[in-house]
Amino acid sequence: METFLKAIASYPGTSRKDLFLEIFNLSEEELETRSFFGIFHLESEIGILESQLNKMHSLTYENFIKDELTLLCKEFPVSKAIEFELFILDEQDQFVREKLGGVSAFTDWSGKLFFAVFPDAQVRSTLKSVINHEYHHHWRMHALTITKQNQTLMDRLILEGLAEHFVEIRLGDAYLGPYKDALTEQQAKDLWESTYKLCRTELGGRTDVYMFGSKEEKLPFWGGYSIGYYLVKWYLEKNEGSSIEYMTSLSSENFIF
Repeated sequence: METFLKAIASYPGTSRKDLFLEIFNLSEEELETRSFFGIFHLESEIGILESQLNKMHSLTYENFIKDELTLLCKEFPVSKAIEFELFILDEQDQFVREKLGGVSAFTDWSGKLFFAVFPDAQVRSTLKSVINHEYHHHWRMHALTITKQNQTLMDRLILEGLAEHFVEIRLGDAYLGPYKDALTEQQAKDLWESTYKLCRTELGGRTDVYMFGSKEEKLPFWGGYSIGYYLVKWYLEKNEGSSIEYMTSLSSENFIF
């Protein structure tokens, strides 16, 4: 990040997008993904970016992520080496700040974790939760043979559901994200039986509306995340004592309710 800010100052007439792609060695598609997940606006005033970066440094969030991932790797080893990227969140991203506690994240299929974080001390507990959630994605993605091309809606439901149960098991209820409460348990059962169960083999981009919701298709906001959590809950009610290690390596079809 410091290198990018220095480059902006040194080459004021150069496209910031081109500088960013070169410095971070990213394709345009990869930049679009990071922008979707809320990284800072490339055209923001350099003084604002420098101030936010200094705040991020003072909060030691990079070391916080490193330390938490080191603990996770020791406790739940994964054969694939883990890497992460940390960016400043776009301060105008009210959705992430208000709905997600100031942290946006994803795990790509190569095993790299990505975090966009609003530089504020209030974000620390949310960041801890998200680190654990994303680490479990990394763990499960490399425990199974799921790929970006063959991942079904059922795979996505269980990927998210197990990640939240991992957070709950390791950190406690207070660290759960907002996803579970998008639906009541009865609403989740009804939607699973009426819609999601029938569409569980859907592939690709079509699965997004089931996960995130769609007014046009009358699918609730974060519905897939909530149903994923409850699918794992219902599995545990029938298979009491199943460990997170066992479930992480279990095929998604085993969680059909």
